[in-house]
Amino acid sequence: MTWSDNPQPLTVLIVEPHETIRSMIASTAKKLAPSVTVVQSSNGVDAREKLNYNDIQLIISEWKLPKLDGITLLQYVRSNPRTAQIPFVMTSATIDQGNVMQAIQCGVSEYIVKPFSSQILLSRLQRALSKPVRPMKAEAAEQKEQKEHITQVLVVDDVADNIKVISDILRKDYKVKAALNGKKALQICAMEPQPDLVLLDIMMPDMDGIEVCKRLKADPNTQHITVIFLSALEQTEHIVKGLELGAVDYITKPANPSIVRSRVKAHCRAIDSNRLMRAQIDTMMENAKLRDQFDTVNQQEVVNPIKEIQTASNALSTHLNDPQKAQQYLDFIQQNCQQLQSHLDNMQALQKIERNEYPYNPSSLSVHNIIDKVILGLSHIISKQQIKIANTVPDGLQVKAEQSLLFAVFTHLLQNALEASSNDKAVTVSAQSDNQFHTIEIHNSDAIAQPIRQNFLEKFVSHGKGTRSGLGTYTAKLLIEQQKGYIEYRSDEQSGTSVFVSIPMA
Repeated sequence: MTWSDNPQPLTVLIVEPHETIRSMIASTAKKLAPSVTVVQSSNGVDAREKLNYNDIQLIISEWKLPKLDGITLLQYVRSNPRTAQIPFVMTSATIDQGNVMQAIQCGVSEYIVKPFSSQILLSRLQRALSKPVRPMKAEAAEQKEQKEHITQVLVVDDVADNIKVISDILRKDYKVKAALNGKKALQICAMEPQPDLVLLDIMMPDMDGIEVCKRLKADPNTQHITVIFLSALEQTEHIVKGLELGAVDYITKPANPSIVRSRVKAHCRAIDSNRLMRAQIDTMMENAKLRDQFDTVNQQEVVNPIKEIQTASNALSTHLNDPQKAQQYLDFIQQNCQQLQSHLDNMQALQKIERNEYPYNPSSLSVHNIIDKVILGLSHIISKQQIKIANTVPDGLQVKAEQSLLFAVFTHLLQNALEASSNDKAVTVSAQSDNQFHTIEIHNSDAIAQPIRQNFLEKFVSHGKGTRSGLGTYTAKLLIEQQKGYIEYRSDEQSGTSVFVSIPMA
């Protein structure tokens, strides 16, 4: 339940170093409820103290704070059980995507970029109060800052003293490499890790900087590398030629340390922006692909059962006076309803597990009983394909797991084994135990198809099953890992396929 489900008097903590902005935020926050108490703070340390002796329902904090920054304050809030469920709205004058991603990993409710109007602020605050609070990701809890890419700079000059001067200027902020000639520079640029930026002397023997730049920009593997020329003042004609070839800037010699640092820093910001943009495009394309795949899954797993239910309902209405026929259609409707509900439950659990938000609640369970129930639910496949199935798991075997998740695991794996059985038409379920785990083996005589044998447990992997989604084994893997267990498999043409599900003992 969120605060907006049951509005009550609201206490808001505003953490902002500038008094005028604090006043504006306070004025807007007072519109959230009939009774709003505003607690104000100008720095992170004071805000943390006020959290300890005030009952706060909403935090609005600037990122850049004196003494303790906003992201550290957010991490403190999310890692403290007393404050973990408080909505946290972050404000910032920067739209740096790395900062935004870090805040999201740490469980921020809303991220608002300054300057903003009171109307925008009010809508975001209302949204923060209406949504469930997101937990801090495990990786964000373990490390305060994301690991950043270290910019690689290559300095190319035929005079070693010039290289030393520039390297000394940049070494504190960048990883610096050096080359005394154009041939060596091209070799370094072709190897991993490639330099992000090359400071390239124009006048060099054998191969000058113009030729080096020309070759870098002509090669698809190196044309992305940023080139800045090092030149004497009188080399204007060469500089223009280099810029036409694709260099982005030039620095005149002798090198002025402040100019070198500022020029390199400016172009490294552009390099970082391009890298981030490429990553965002990759993410967008991957998300688009996943959306398409999930649309297909829903078409198969949701729309098809609904159509079957509609067809069976129409048939049932015409056979109401024939109890035997009516019962067959009713059973068919119930099976499709169970299939539909199972899919929806699995998708919901899967999304929560992938976001690390699933509220896992294990208990002691009988594996034999759960497998018997799964077999009963799959009886329509078993009878239709005339498959023999044997559950030899001992009655007293108890595991520590969650019933709905474990039921889904064995439903996916047994259905997969049944549908893959074409040789002996037999599936066996057995168990063995060690000191910590009970391992359930599901065996059928058919081998996993060669094209998917290596990625059998991955997402959307399917072979020879028509419109099936390929989510079954992937879902089973995530569901069993959520229960502190694991899945392994062995498959070959001689012995068939065995899937081993290891579950913690009760």
